[in-house]
Amino acid sequence: MTKQMLRRVRFVFIAVIVVFVLLSARLAYLQILRHDYYWYRSEMNRFTKITLPAPRGEIYDRDGKLLVSNRPGFVVSLMDMGEGYDPETVSLLSEILDIEEEEIYSAIEGRQYMRYLPLQLKSDLTPDIIARIAENRWKLKGVNIDVQPIREYREGSVAAHVLGYLGRGTVGESTQELWAEAGYQYQVGDLVGQDGVERTWEPVLRGKDGEQRIETNNLGQPINYFEKTEPIPGNNLYLTLDLDLQKVAEKALEKRVKALQKEGNKYAGRAAAVVMDTRTGAIRAMANYPSFDPNNISENYEELAKDPLRPLSNTSIQGTYPVGSTFKMVTAAAALEEKKISDRDVYRCNGVITLYNDTKSCFNNRAHGRVNFYSAMAVSCNIYFYQVGLAAGIDNLARYAAELGLGVPTGLTDLHGEAQGTIASREYKEKVTGGEMWYPAETMSAAIGQSYNSFTPLQLAVYTSILANGGTHYRPYLVDKVVDYQGKVVHQTQPEALRKVNVSSRTLSIIREGMRRVTQPGGTAYYYFSRLPVSVAGKTGSAQVAALSSGIPAHSLFVGFAPVENPEIAVAVIVEHGGIGATGAVPVAAEIMQYYFTGSTGDSAAEEEGGSEEEARDELEEVEEEREELDEGREEAGRLEEE
Repeated sequence: MTKQMLRRVRFVFIAVIVVFVLLSARLAYLQILRHDYYWYRSEMNRFTKITLPAPRGEIYDRDGKLLVSNRPGFVVSLMDMGEGYDPETVSLLSEILDIEEEEIYSAIEGRQYMRYLPLQLKSDLTPDIIARIAENRWKLKGVNIDVQPIREYREGSVAAHVLGYLGRGTVGESTQELWAEAGYQYQVGDLVGQDGVERTWEPVLRGKDGEQRIETNNLGQPINYFEKTEPIPGNNLYLTLDLDLQKVAEKALEKRVKALQKEGNKYAGRAAAVVMDTRTGAIRAMANYPSFDPNNISENYEELAKDPLRPLSNTSIQGTYPVGSTFKMVTAAAALEEKKISDRDVYRCNGVITLYNDTKSCFNNRAHGRVNFYSAMAVSCNIYFYQVGLAAGIDNLARYAAELGLGVPTGLTDLHGEAQGTIASREYKEKVTGGEMWYPAETMSAAIGQSYNSFTPLQLAVYTSILANGGTHYRPYLVDKVVDYQGKVVHQTQPEALRKVNVSSRTLSIIREGMRRVTQPGGTAYYYFSRLPVSVAGKTGSAQVAALSSGIPAHSLFVGFAPVENPEIAVAVIVEHGGIGATGAVPVAAEIMQYYFTGSTGDSAAEEEGGSEEEARDELEEVEEEREELDEGREEAGRLEEE
């Protein structure tokens, strides 16, 4: 062997040894030094744990009627197999699920820490989507279809604002903190309550998820199942709502708005009603028109959010309005309590009054003649209350408004987003105008619920309840009890008296009698309540929202309670731009009370008696004629007394 060949052999031999050493070193590195890491990756490629969502707690009305439940449905999820998400898989899923790729990547970015665990992309899959995923299964890495509970709102849009809906939208820090205090740590992307009791009671409803260890193939698809921890179902809620009464209230609002629109009122479109137990604070109905169906909120959210009628807004607790003559009980309370008037003091109404360089009038400039508190309440005489408001003064009006529950939080904790409202006062005007002084003419407006006064329907219901029950402000509530999946009551809400208002029982009694006169012959709400089997006390209101010459109708309001002798429920109704209270809000309140006390609706009662909307208007005209005769009689009596 030549030297040259020997050198070549040595070179090859050394090269083989070097390669062998390198391979051995690499093998030792992989098998010994990096053993744990690669064993973990191998196991994670083969085994993973999937979350078994806990069935969400169901929701019932006060009588145990099921409002919200769960049904089996298919969901599609995407899992990172340890090498990142496959772009081709994401692109194909985007096409099949009709979801933008950016939306999928956005969800992925929020769940990067969840590698090897499924990320749910869409729930309640249609058979067509399931079939398309099955056809392309070999292309879809880390994609699985599972059966999970789907939230079902049994009554569609009924009580939608109370119940709320589920979603994966952003949750505010304050809400997360409340949930954390209740034992639930929110993670971005979790399917949670976005509104209503679904949101407020999220930690109670959601239960505890289980998990199962599974073996997967190289596409991330399950091929074997191992140990399993069963999920613990969430607790069930029993609400204070009466489902049938809720339906009646919602139907009455819809019917009234559509009737106004049919009559040519193009401004009518939104309305709300709240029914509250005067003895406990339990809310029996909270109705809003228009509403929405929580079952398809995700598909229709963008359209609903752009709707000018704001169907997603809970008008009952978030809408604030001038309340017109329904405020007059505050004016009376302030003047009576401060000894500025007595209930028998008489003022003359000539239909128009000029004080402090401002001319104001009664509705349609009607002259009521000589009126005291009771007759002024019955006919809703503005001239009387302008003068009583001046006697009481704006500071007392503001103080007693808050005392009676207006412009302050009601205490409701079962829903979020309640508006506080605004009380007309010197301080508020200075704040919003940069220091302008308060004028007496503004006190006249505030005395009949105008000026800066702006309150929610729920506040009106609480206010009416306080007047009805003798001065106790009960915390309004919607959740009566919480029952776990084994049927054990874990929480029972007890009526809570937040405070006793600082208004004498004598003054409250006088006010209740004045409210009773409103539903008696000659009163502004007589016709619609004359057929009820119980006595009703109430107050109509027309809240002006624009100059009379503009042609925009006033908001129509009614507040009332029944029976007068032993009040059970307080009702507050507002119909935006519904006109005068007697023809806008009153029919809705009457229908609600009709059902509550008889079990039948105003429609059926009218049909039995041959009644109709036209007949109602005819009788209202008769009431107006009777009122005119009474006015003339009072005028004549006044002239004789002067002579």
